[in-house]
Amino acid sequence: MPPSAPPAKRRAAPARARARGVQIGPLVATAMVLQGAATVFAEHGVRAASVSHLLVASGISRRTFYRLFDSKEDVALALYKMGVDRLLGECREIVAEEPESLRQIERCIDAHLKNARALGRLVFVLGGEAQRHESALHATRMQAHVTLAALLQPGVDQRAGLPVDPLLIEGLLLALEGVTRRVLEAGDEGRDVRDDAVARARGVMVRMATGALAGEGRLVGPMPEAPAARRRRPRA
Repeated sequence: MPPSAPPAKRRAAPARARARGVQIGPLVATAMVLQGAATVFAEHGVRAASVSHLLVASGISRRTFYRLFDSKEDVALALYKMGVDRLLGECREIVAEEPESLRQIERCIDAHLKNARALGRLVFVLGGEAQRHESALHATRMQAHVTLAALLQPGVDQRAGLPVDPLLIEGLLLALEGVTRRVLEAGDEGRDVRDDAVARARGVMVRMATGALAGEGRLVGPMPEAPAARRRRPRA
């Protein structure tokens, strides 16, 4: 290590991690950045936040930050992926242990709402950023919908007795996401999300999902088949 500067010329350390020459590894530093970023983005949003905000909140130096991330958007993407991966992991466990397709979806809705309730403001901010087509988060959001739809597809097909068009499941997931966002927006943009609002959202979302995937009746449209299945069907 280089020698310390004379006391009279020493600059105040810009971050806690540099105090007394403390060295931290990349995994610890990354965790510090992400933890600080969660607070910063919840307070300022992604676009209004700055790298300086992240440095103060995480307690690391600018040099360390740029060894780990290219920009604040890179941090937002890492934080968003962490949440997406956690939700997908929970849904994989649900599908593995729950044989009934409608219960799979209901429990995945519960997992999603639990996260939204616990991290309302951050979910609102990062979810809004992910809806912007020009955002680095957008592709991750859309891929998450495709992944979750594929995870639920076998159960939906089994219940319907035919290969269901994946677009139905993907469209349903987008609609369910919209309900969650509406509730967060009504709760001071995720700052004050009430239990009764979450319960209301759950009832609406479960009705949407079960109605779309299991609804029957004279005026209910037919279950849309997957395009490949329609092409294989012999013509009369």
